[in-house]
Amino acid sequence: MKRLQKLGALTALILPLAGALVFGSGPAYAATTGCLPNTKPAQPAFAGSLLVNDTFESPTFSTLYFVNAQGTGTATISSAAALTGACSAYLHVTADSGSLANIAVPLPGATNGYYADAWFDIAKAGLAGNDVPYFRFFSGSNRIADIYRYNSNGQLWLRVTAPSGSFVYTKLLAGNISLSIWHHVQMHIIPNGNATTVEVWFDGKLTYSSNAVSTSATSLTTVQLGAEHFRQMGDSYIDNLIIQSGK
Repeated sequence: MKRLQKLGALTALILPLAGALVFGSGPAYAATTGCLPNTKPAQPAFAGSLLVNDTFESPTFSTLYFVNAQGTGTATISSAAALTGACSAYLHVTADSGSLANIAVPLPGATNGYYADAWFDIAKAGLAGNDVPYFRFFSGSNRIADIYRYNSNGQLWLRVTAPSGSFVYTKLLAGNISLSIWHHVQMHIIPNGNATTVEVWFDGKLTYSSNAVSTSATSLTTVQLGAEHFRQMGDSYIDNLIIQSGK
């Protein structure tokens, strides 16, 4: 039975690879029928140049994305859940060896800041000690900052890569983020080395803001949704994705 719009507390992506990008086949590109292509796009919440505004109502992914699905992982357009319209993006990753699924958006500006805005319904969490990602920003092959739901307790965490390569973790929400409910997630990054700006909103509330985050990044190249690593188990529906450039 279709899972309808069970909303949370409402108010409103290329893999970093050392080698070649390997795309999956079959399920990653399977077409979905029953979508509503005339669904009105969401209104951007921030000022800036619009790169992506997608309600995922086309039967296959737009050419704006790099789509990567391997092993038992799948990246599809699904009619099983939707925030608006009838369809959403669906990323499915299992604990099987070689399972992976993500979509990514290349970012064109060398020094621009970027906003990422989407609704997520994590229908199934992964293994304890691991996480289900929301947004992950990269500069080349280096992950600069990301936010995720931690499987062990359902908390929201921010992880930043320091210039030394070590990780700095910040707990953003102490409570358990409910599964199988839509949540609104927004992230803003301006890469500027030791004065990098990072902001995070969850269900319309600002949960983190700093313009003194220490990173090695002076540019961003990709924002990714979905599993970064093999066996990063989780099932995520994603709708109303907006990517913007802007300070």
